[in-house]
Formats: sequence, structure tokens, C-alpha cells
Amino acid sequence: MDKNFYCVILAGGIGTRLWPVSRQSVPKQFIDLLGTGETLLQSTYRRFREFLDPDNIIVVTNKNFAGLVREQLPQLAAHNLMLEPMRRNTVPPVTWASVEITRRNPNAVMVVSPSDQNITDRPDGKFADEMLQGLRYAYEHQQLLTVGVPPTWPEVTYGYIQMAEKQSDNIYKVKTFTEKPQEEFARFFCESGEFLWNTGLFIWSSRAFLKALHGVSGDYAEVLEELKVSYATGQDVHEGIADLYSKLPNMTLEEKVLEKADNVDVMLCHFGWADLGTWGGTYNFAEKDEAGNALINHARTMLDDCHDCLVRLPEGHVAVLQGLDGYVVVEEGNVILVCKKDDQSALRRYVTSALLDLGENYV
Repeated sequence: MDKNFYCVILAGGIGTRLWPVSRQSVPKQFIDLLGTGETLLQSTYRRFREFLDPDNIIVVTNKNFAGLVREQLPQLAAHNLMLEPMRRNTVPPVTWASVEITRRNPNAVMVVSPSDQNITDRPDGKFADEMLQGLRYAYEHQQLLTVGVPPTWPEVTYGYIQMAEKQSDNIYKVKTFTEKPQEEFARFFCESGEFLWNTGLFIWSSRAFLKALHGVSGDYAEVLEELKVSYATGQDVHEGIADLYSKLPNMTLEEKVLEKADNVDVMLCHFGWADLGTWGGTYNFAEKDEAGNALINHARTMLDDCHDCLVRLPEGHVAVLQGLDGYVVVEEGNVILVCKKDDQSALRRYVTSALLDLGENYV
């Protein structure tokens, strides 16, 4: 295993779009969402452990979830658990991890991975092989490499990457990023052959990423230099990290870094990929019966004239459903959710209303 290859698993989100299974106290990454016997975090860690040195796998999560990570990943070394002082988007944790990894190994190349995806090998695309190809490419060329897969339906909750000229085998320059397009555009993206789903996986050397971040803003450069000084002197490191999180934007890597950098490529991959961020996305991946119903955890049901539904119940519970088409029926703890599976705006309203009207015990 190449000692220069690292992985950073981002595990600090709260996953409100998978409520009520995903809660503020135990978000989706710490749940066996599909009934596989592993939580999403455990399966993500195992996936990278198969081809990376375990001492080079880092988990970044919110400080409130430290106990959950240690419980689910007892093999994770203490120095490889990085605890965020506050909840932010992807820019601050990846910046902090890049500074830390550069301190450990100036020649390091890293995969940045979400912890809420389902990834499988296919005959024409094995995850480990394609990740290693990307790591070698980023090491040799010092490019910021995004990872895309061919879209198989016009999904409006995913991001898309438009490919430009070819750079190497399965690697292209990035022309545009588009986040969560309207359905007519998503349909065009699928049919054009020029666009890939943005998997949220990124590969780059830690130095190349920090250099790109310097080029985005003088403010970012100042915060980075302060954090580097803290690391170098061993003083005020915690204060430097808190300052990093308070000053860097609560925005995605695509918005603040990749759209502004001029050395961004995309690798066309063929492994099986699904974002498990929504009930609709979970349904698309799950195994279905002849009526298109997905029964997660082999949920016990009596279904009468039901089609294209997702049902997830606690063990020992039974649902009797009639005449539902395209619904989510999910029970978890003190909440039962019944709603259209593709109506994400409604689900956001329900979560907000539950928090305001019922209190934190229900979210």
C-alpha cells in the first residue's frame, strides 16, 4: 500500500432529508439504513480499508458525534479522528484535514469521501481500481480531480459535471458544475452524453488543494497561514481551528474552490454509485418487488394496490397499506412518516414543523 495515499471521510452531517430515521442525535451515517448489517460509516471505512493503509484513513465529524464514531470504528486510531468545533459545509473540514495531512506527509494525495453513499463494484468498474487510478493521476499531475459516474435517470437532487476535452484514460477537463437542476435540464444532461453525476468524491494532493484555496481569497490565505503557524509552534492549535471554522464559508467545495480553480479535471468512473441522502435516492437503489415496492429491512407489510413505495419499519412491526403510489412509509422511534417519496420540499417543511411545534425529541 502506498504510504502517500490518504482518505478523509466526512461524517459530520445531520441528514434531515432522511428523517425520521436520521435524527440530530444519531444522523444517517451512523445508521444501518439499508439493513446490510453495517452502518453507512462502517461500510465507507471498510471500502477504503481494502486498499489504503488504515493509519492513513481520517474521519472528520462534529464533536457531538465522537462517541458514535469510536463505538462504530473501534479500530480507528485516536489521532485519525478530527472533531469539528461547529457544523459547517465541506470547505472548512477539508481545509483542516489538508493542513493536518500535509503536516504528516508533504507528498500526500487524498480521497475526500462522504459517508452516506452506497458503492458497489461492477464488471466494468471496480471502486478500488478506479480510486487508485485517480490517486496516481493526482499525484503525478497535481490536478484537482472530481469523480463522476454516467447518469442513469434525470435525478434533480444530484449535482452534474460537464466534461470537456480528454486528458488521459477516462479523465477529462471540467467545463461546468450544475447543482440540483430542474427536471428539463436534468433530462437534457442525461441524454447529451456530456454530463456525469457528481459523486461528491474528490481526489487531490493536499498541497494542490491548499494552493487552490489560497488563490480563491486573501482572507482564506490569511486564515490558513495562521493555522499553519499554530501547527508549527504547537500553540493555540484549538483556537486556530475554531478561527478556521468561524471564518471559512458555510459552502461546498464546488462553489468556493473548484468553480474558481483552473486545474480541475473529472474522472469518468463505472462503479455502482447511489447517494443515500434522500428517501427517493434510497428507493432508487433498493431492491424492489414486482410492483416496484422497496421493503427496507424486509419490512413486514400487507400491501393492497400499492406501487413504487418505500417501506421501512422497526423489527416486529407490521404496516397494512392500501392504494398508495409513490409513497414513503417510515417508522422510527416516536415518529411515523407517510409522504410522497419525491417531495423533498414537503419533507423539509415537516422537519421544521416538528422541531418548532413538537421539540427536539422528535427530530
